[in-house]
Amino acid sequence: MTKKITLSFAISTILFTTASYAENINMQQLKQLFNTNQKQAAYDYSTKHLEEMEGDPYFDYLYGVAAIDTGNASQGVFALERVLLAFPEDHVARLELARGYFVLEEYARAREEFETVLEAKPPEGVVEITNNFLDQIRLKEARYRTTSNGYVEIAFGSDSNVNTGADETVVLFGFPITNSAGQDDTFSSFAASWQITHPFAPGWMVDAAITGSAKSHQDLTTYDTQIITLQTGITHIANKSKYKASILSQQYTLDSDKYRTLNGLNLDWNYAISQKSKFNTSLQYAQLDYPVYTDNNSDMLTLTAGYTRSFSIALAPLFISSLSFGSESAEDATNASSLADTERDILSARLGVVLNFSSKLALQTIFGYQSSEYAGEQTLAQFSGKIRDETLTSADVNLLWLFAKNWRLDTKFSYFDNVSNVDLYDYSRNVVSLNVNYAF
Repeated sequence: MTKKITLSFAISTILFTTASYAENINMQQLKQLFNTNQKQAAYDYSTKHLEEMEGDPYFDYLYGVAAIDTGNASQGVFALERVLLAFPEDHVARLELARGYFVLEEYARAREEFETVLEAKPPEGVVEITNNFLDQIRLKEARYRTTSNGYVEIAFGSDSNVNTGADETVVLFGFPITNSAGQDDTFSSFAASWQITHPFAPGWMVDAAITGSAKSHQDLTTYDTQIITLQTGITHIANKSKYKASILSQQYTLDSDKYRTLNGLNLDWNYAISQKSKFNTSLQYAQLDYPVYTDNNSDMLTLTAGYTRSFSIALAPLFISSLSFGSESAEDATNASSLADTERDILSARLGVVLNFSSKLALQTIFGYQSSEYAGEQTLAQFSGKIRDETLTSADVNLLWLFAKNWRLDTKFSYFDNVSNVDLYDYSRNVVSLNVNYAF
């Protein structure tokens, strides 16, 4: 079997060493243009001799690949189909043909050709390229047929400040507040998500998703949490823009009791500036209700703008950035406690970079900043006259390893430092976790 596979991938090499004797074409010149990545020049030169040379597998391969690479995928597909008629076992040519179908958005035919390449058990590099295209096809097909996807994830880790307590025990009127200082513990968590997308007109689709997570602590079980989120939306794709409107509902449970309910509306716009850079903006409205801590009930409005850019240099870095402005308004504007610890203006920013050591190993680092300015004075006499003002800085480092198809291992470290003029809210926190994710 190994010898057969090797030969099937060697046919293209044989084609490159087989002479084509036509009086009016210099095949060495065409080959030189092709091998030096002068694809436009190769396409222009071969087009002049198409009538006399089409049907020659060597010529058709060079012409076909150059055509696809220069935006003439239809001509390239016809040429590569002729190559496969002569050499049906040439999976290098078949891979290029599948790529041509992909460019033409003929995803069913592209998938069939890519899967045929995989059946021949090609070298690892070819498998990797083919699987990447198949993954892209699954995403793009959501524009034309009903698709679904999801993931399951388990994690284990350690948290230095489960209760986001102060760095030191807070003392009020000479008495220490029980459990006011941060407490550490280990934890495990499970998360899963499933989404279905259905196109109903050209460029239009609806989707629905359900996401759930549960986190359990070894000792501090009163901080165990469960979160369920339901979301549905409508998306419109036009040229380089993608517009989406969605509604969501979320239930947050703490120690088996309902802690917070969130209902919201999101409006998103994503714009592809180029193949390497994208701009996105979103407007989010959320209504937060706390069954027990009703002073915290509020409405939140957030405007976010983001920019991403990839670079074709060593490690293929991806730059990530965003800037957000938010306002949280207390439901009861006459409640002094709500004004002191709920109603606020928020400014936040994120900067990050992803470094790709290989197609299966990447390092993601993100730095965050958030400032919050509250509306009213603190109600506790010890902090009388103070209007809460704080800054939260964070850093996330994540090593992502795609150790098998659809499987990913994340090694995460997160650091938080909240500086507040009210001692109760002054804290730092470190979280380390190991996450195993399976996508389907």
